[in-house]
Amino acid sequence: MLRQRLTLIIILVVSGLATLIILFFVLFNQSSVTSRTTLTEGISGSTATPPKSTPQIPVIVTSSSDQPRPSQPSSVSGSQRAVQNQGNEQFSATPELSTPTSVTSSSPLITPATNNPVVAENKQPGTDQWQFELRGLIEQADISSQIKGYTSATSINKGESIDFHISVFPNQNYSLEVYRMGWYNGKGARLMHKAGPLPGTQQPKCPIDPITGLTECNWAVSYHLPIPQDWTSGIYEVLLINQNNYASYMVFVVRDDTRVADLIYQQSITAYQAYNDYPDNMGKSLYDTSLGANTLAKTPRAVKVSFDRPYSGSGLSEFIMWDVYYVRWLERMGYDVVYSTGLDTHLNGQRLLNYKGIFIAGHDEYWSKQMRDAVENARDRGVNLGFFGANDAYWQVRFEPSSSGVPNRIMVCYKDIKFDPIQDETATVRFRDPPVNRPEQTLQGIQYGIWSEQIYTPYIVKNSQHWIYEGSGLKDGDSIPGIVGYEIDYFMPEYGQAAARSNTWAFLSSSPFVSHEKVTANATTSIFQAPSGAWVFSTGTLGWAWALDNFGKHTVANNGIQKATQNILDKFISNTR
Repeated sequence: MLRQRLTLIIILVVSGLATLIILFFVLFNQSSVTSRTTLTEGISGSTATPPKSTPQIPVIVTSSSDQPRPSQPSSVSGSQRAVQNQGNEQFSATPELSTPTSVTSSSPLITPATNNPVVAENKQPGTDQWQFELRGLIEQADISSQIKGYTSATSINKGESIDFHISVFPNQNYSLEVYRMGWYNGKGARLMHKAGPLPGTQQPKCPIDPITGLTECNWAVSYHLPIPQDWTSGIYEVLLINQNNYASYMVFVVRDDTRVADLIYQQSITAYQAYNDYPDNMGKSLYDTSLGANTLAKTPRAVKVSFDRPYSGSGLSEFIMWDVYYVRWLERMGYDVVYSTGLDTHLNGQRLLNYKGIFIAGHDEYWSKQMRDAVENARDRGVNLGFFGANDAYWQVRFEPSSSGVPNRIMVCYKDIKFDPIQDETATVRFRDPPVNRPEQTLQGIQYGIWSEQIYTPYIVKNSQHWIYEGSGLKDGDSIPGIVGYEIDYFMPEYGQAAARSNTWAFLSSSPFVSHEKVTANATTSIFQAPSGAWVFSTGTLGWAWALDNFGKHTVANNGIQKATQNILDKFISNTR
């Protein structure tokens, strides 16, 4: 009898342990599949396979490699009305909200992540009042510079401080509002801080160096903003409004250097500055379309540009062309992401090793050697790379201190070896050219080929059986309108191929495109798995962003591309290499 009882006890104990082990594996697998949640308030979601048709989902317009980009879209329209002063200072204020725009999404719901600040942040009250046209504000004109400004840093860590350098003409009071950009139930932003009325004065004219074309403003500090520790990492906009209702923006990133998220988003601020011709269409950028006297480059273009000057036009630069769509979609989907800039990669590339994937957004054309080294090292250490744009890592640049000695405030790019006083591996030429000899496609699979101003053609699906297209409803030959351009990438055999694991190379699109010079090529989307196990994905088109979210002037959001993008990022997060 005793033996039977002992046997029964042993059976019960073993059964219990087996049940616990099975339960553990079930819970573990559920938590490891994904680490985010879709923000579903105001969204019509579906867990079924999305249809092939293009949805009506909430979006803005674009630019070029060695050519000037199309004009930046205006953020201002409609009537003029006075802006009521908001008092002195308020943090995390909630403005009066209007009814949210209805949004549809075919993306399935995602299991919530534990302690994902992006999800918590986007549950806060949002506002669409960061937009000019909804406020009746007048976009200032650079030629008059009624109100204009720049920030003392392109990014800062939580708990640090940032200075704003602001010029107001004529002298008058102004106010400022700081917004964090995200989804926020389709509103697109959250008001974090406001100040005013503040006394505004006209700052000195920005001198131009006749040799290099460098425009450096050196304006006095107008406003000092400590960043609270509870602000979530993100891209932040500062809306400047003078008492005559003229307005412009400034942009900066808040980092969270102590937090390890699934993804890190790299904002392409080097391209912002390369194309910056402040005052709008009258100043000097790194392009031959610059105005004024010739520099040492034998054309009007500058060979050095400074972050100590406003961005031309509205002040949003390429954020409003590309980043806004990615930010809205990523945060709507609830991805666990922190934000950074290319300059941060230059300064602290080892930080990339903390993340599962690097999201390289938009038009990230200008990289330093340190940036290239850091991203390549991350790939070779197993960090997944997503190039969600085109013409990335094309020109090599260097950074220099400002005239006042602040490090890394001047970006140098001679674009011709004969002009560059430094002719080693840091020479400021194309990465694919001597003496650098590091073709972009050996990093990312494909590389920049041609461009055509304001031309966007259909994306043609290829290899639809690939896991990237799983659940997308897309088939070979399907055509997705309006997202290929205005710059495209493709594979060039003469430049060699990135090292890859066997049978992982795939070309996922082949989209005919005609350049401004009537050259025809096929834009190509590519993916491969590096020997380290890291996946490397490249869209091959700048217009991919517009397929993720309809906002502003663009209405080409597409369920299939949304699902493909989700599949890519989910693979990055779950990849066990």
